[in-house]
Formats: sequence, structure tokens, C-alpha cells
Amino acid sequence: MKNQVLVVGSVAFDTVENAHGRAERVLGGAASYSSISASYFADPAVVAVVGTDFAAKDSAPFKKRGVNLDGLQVKEGKTFHWGGSYDKDLKNAVTKFTDLNVFQDFNPTLTPEQKEAKAVFLANIDPELQLSVLKQVKNPKLVACDTMNYWITSKRDAIIKVLKQTDLFFLNEAEARQLTGEYNLITAGKKILKLGAEHVIIKLGPNGSMLVSKLGIVQFPPYILEHVYDTTGAGDTFGGGATGYLASLRKWDTLSAIKRAMMIGNVMASFAIESFSVKRLANIKEGEIEKRLQDYTSMLRF
Repeated sequence: MKNQVLVVGSVAFDTVENAHGRAERVLGGAASYSSISASYFADPAVVAVVGTDFAAKDSAPFKKRGVNLDGLQVKEGKTFHWGGSYDKDLKNAVTKFTDLNVFQDFNPTLTPEQKEAKAVFLANIDPELQLSVLKQVKNPKLVACDTMNYWITSKRDAIIKVLKQTDLFFLNEAEARQLTGEYNLITAGKKILKLGAEHVIIKLGPNGSMLVSKLGIVQFPPYILEHVYDTTGAGDTFGGGATGYLASLRKWDTLSAIKRAMMIGNVMASFAIESFSVKRLANIKEGEIEKRLQDYTSMLRF
């Protein structure tokens, strides 16, 4: 039996346009990508909200991967729906619309079982809601948290309160600079450590990821792919995979464990970007993850 990871965040529909075409109302949301990614290493349970338009076919990828959906609330109304388009190199998304719908009133209330979770992944949601979850969980051995630029602008004080209770803090390079006012990412990471986080992982998109921690500073390149299809959810996939792996360990807070988790996060993200939505991510065959990890290790070794 793998260790449980409580994933709190958004389950949504995405409408995505890029050079490869258009995907209409496909499964998206931070909790979707992160929980499915984590499911290859741990037992994720999702706490999220969807509308009555969320059909059985929409939950099929979760069920295929054994993700616990007992905490998926269904409210009268429509599911959170995001639409965006990407430039040719798939690096930058332009948001076309954001319809929060039932997600606007999301208020995560944990069951007694969920409060006992040994690992928690707070996906990108309002930091006030992240604080609410942290007040409810009893004694997790690992708290991982993600955020975004909108919350840094609008609720910086709440993010800092979350940081003080966070073991592993994920954010991208623009967000690290925005949060700290520092352009150099090592300096920015060290400032975030002073704000309270134990370890900071800065997601660098096509340049991989960087760890800034009292244990050390490490940067990994991405797993290199020839064909990238859609980068939506790559960061959430990275965070979920890394957190799921660490949750599976008896002792996760060593430099070697976190480095391995970052390698796994990069490899899991490589699967996510091979299709629209979670299609590729939810259908990884036995042995494929280990094969890519071996290839990735060979790439790093010289």
C-alpha cells in the first residue's frame, strides 16, 4: 500500500489552442495533473469541486489511475473552465477566458480520514484556502505547495503565512522574482527560505528546475523530447510527481531524495506535454517511467 497524498486544488475544463490544433473542454486543472502524476508513486486523494456538467467520462482518467475522488464535491452549476492559446514554441500561454463557475465558492472541508493524510500537495489555489487546509490536517510529514502570480499580487501576506508551514514550495522563475524582488534566482530562492519555506523548487519551463535549500543548490535540465504537443499542466505534473515520490519514502528530507524527486518531476512532465489534457499522462505503460529515468540519468552522466 502506497502512502496517501492529499491533493487540494482545481479540477477544470480546458480549451486550448496551439500549433497542433484545438482541444475543446478537455480535463484540466492543477489537481487533475498533479494527482494523476502522483498516482504512479503514491495514493492520491483529490479535494476539489466540479459542476453538474462534469460527466462520468470526465472522471475516467482519475479512476483509471486509482485516484480517490471521495473529496470531489459536485455543486449545481458549471465546472471551472479556462481557455488559452500558445505561441509557436509553446512557452507562453495567452488566457482567452477564465470562468470560475462553481470553483468561485470552493471551500475545502476535510473528512476525518483526509485530516490524517501523511502528505499534502496544495495545488495552485487561493492561499487563504491553503491556510484553511493546513489548519485542518493533523500531522503531515510533508507539505508541498504551489502558487501563481495572481496570488502573489493580490494575497502576498497570506502566501507568506503558508510559506511558514511549507516543506516544499514550488513556483516558476517569474513568480520567484515577483515574490522577492530579486532577479537572480539563487538570491530569490534564499529569500523565500528566509520567509519560512524549508526547500524551494523553481520551475524553469523548458530549462528544467532548480532547488534552493539549506541542503544545497541544484539545477536539472528538462527531459529532452523531439515532439512537444501541449505544455498545459506541465508544472502541476512536475509538482505532483515529485511530491508523490517523496511521500513514498520513509525519510524524504535529504538532498539525494529531493534531487531524485526533481528528476522524476521532470520525467513526468515530459509525458504530460506529449498530448492535450491528461491523455498521455494517464496512460503511461509499465516500465516507461523507469526507462525515461534511465535515459535521463545517462544524459546527465559524463
